[in-house]
Amino acid sequence: MHFNLLPGMIDTHFHGIIMKQKELDTRSVLSEAFESGLEYAIDIGTEMSDIPKRLNLLKGFKNILFAAGNYPSEVEKNTTPNLINLLKEAITKNNQIIAIGEIGLDWHWNYGTKEQQIELFDAQIKLANKYKLPVLIHNRDADADIVEVLKKTIPTAGGILHCFSSDYKTAAQLLDMGLSISFAGNVTYKKNNSLREVASKIPVNSIFVETDSPYLSPQKVRGKTNHPGHIGYTYEILAECKNIPIENFIQEVRNNFINLFNPGL
Repeated sequence: MHFNLLPGMIDTHFHGIIMKQKELDTRSVLSEAFESGLEYAIDIGTEMSDIPKRLNLLKGFKNILFAAGNYPSEVEKNTTPNLINLLKEAITKNNQIIAIGEIGLDWHWNYGTKEQQIELFDAQIKLANKYKLPVLIHNRDADADIVEVLKKTIPTAGGILHCFSSDYKTAAQLLDMGLSISFAGNVTYKKNNSLREVASKIPVNSIFVETDSPYLSPQKVRGKTNHPGHIGYTYEILAECKNIPIENFIQEVRNNFINLFNPGL
């Protein structure tokens, strides 16, 4: 299995349980990634029932942090008050949870109604604010509504627009609210010049890098199941977009990570 890593690289968004479902040996892959230079990684939640499984799967990894949240599709399974109560319980019981996510809006798949998705998204931001936790935001085909919700309820502990794939106008609005932008493997795709142009314009102190494993493998390993060991390909492209040496870019992203998540370095 090929890894493309340099010391200090950080993956702010991967799904360990789903990697396992895709028949990757999640623990082995992560062990090798950390040995090869990966410094930190955040395992992301999508539903309340996944938390015990994730904590058990990744038990013992000191450099893995955890986020918990209700993905937009959860509106089809439960009411917002019940989902918020479950999330509140998870936060108070598990001190490993350092962020709320992934949460957001998805107009592509039309989970439930738009009103239900907006209600759940807004309620989760308010809960994050109560516990002073950053948010990790999913946005698919919902730029205007994402911005509108965030203007009404600004995440007071900051947050990241994960796997950013929108235009610079949207990015600028989010940056004005103190939020950050994370790029995944899709920024490396040959035909994605417009997204690389967005990356070139965003201040480096607002950029994060992720794999969204096991999805969105970078161009050089496209077609293979993605994992955190591939994150170096995305770092390389983004360093080129910013026209700075890769080592400098790694340090900038590391500083962003420390400032947002305060991992105790």
